[in-house]
Amino acid sequence: MALLKVNNVAKSFDGSPVLNGVSLSVEQGDVIAIIGPSGGGKTTFLRCLNFLETADQGTMKFDGKSYDMAHMSSKEINEVRRHTGFVFQNYNLFRNKTALQNVTEGLIVARKMNKEQAEEIGMRMLEKVGMADRANHYPSQMSGGQQQRTAIARALAQSPKIIYFDEPTSALDPELIGEVLSVMRDLANEGMTMIVVTHELEFAKQVSSKTIFLEGGVIVEEGPSKEFFAHPERPRTREFLRLEETRF
Repeated sequence: MALLKVNNVAKSFDGSPVLNGVSLSVEQGDVIAIIGPSGGGKTTFLRCLNFLETADQGTMKFDGKSYDMAHMSSKEINEVRRHTGFVFQNYNLFRNKTALQNVTEGLIVARKMNKEQAEEIGMRMLEKVGMADRANHYPSQMSGGQQQRTAIARALAQSPKIIYFDEPTSALDPELIGEVLSVMRDLANEGMTMIVVTHELEFAKQVSSKTIFLEGGVIVEEGPSKEFFAHPERPRTREFLRLEETRF
């Protein structure tokens, strides 16, 4: 049984459709890369999955429970989010809190965990992403890559069943991208289920189990990543991949 299954997700902003009936099935341990041009609906789709945006229509089955994505109660949203993590493009760290405090905040405030236990988990997660020596540093004292690794530790601290990554390297200087992708590669090797909106085609090719090409709010093509990149079927997919490869 799929860990996550969504059907016919649609979303418009001011009458302009951004998603036009997108469906997706995710098995435990899948790493799904979503690629496509800017403005194609990738981030909106991810945000709808975690209810940072409310879909106009769509159904979700997550961890055995069914939801109407357009009509979710606060209780249902919290129920889903309790088992998911979200890593933002721009880190979204609290500027006035240290790396450790950023990681433990959700555990202490939302989960009512005692500080000692939260800090033990927080340090373990920071160590996992290579940030234990920066535990007492504030975001202003960290590079973009270090901030994003802290954000990943924060997501991991929630013991999620799935983590959503929204273009996690796009705000980083080129030399810092590798350290974040390395952490994500390690998570994939450990069996973490992930959906990654990304422009890093090499990462999608090497690490993801499945790739989806989303443009104009619809899935143009999808398939196992090795086949997707080796033998894209649609002319539009081939054109996009060719243009992306010549950009770098």
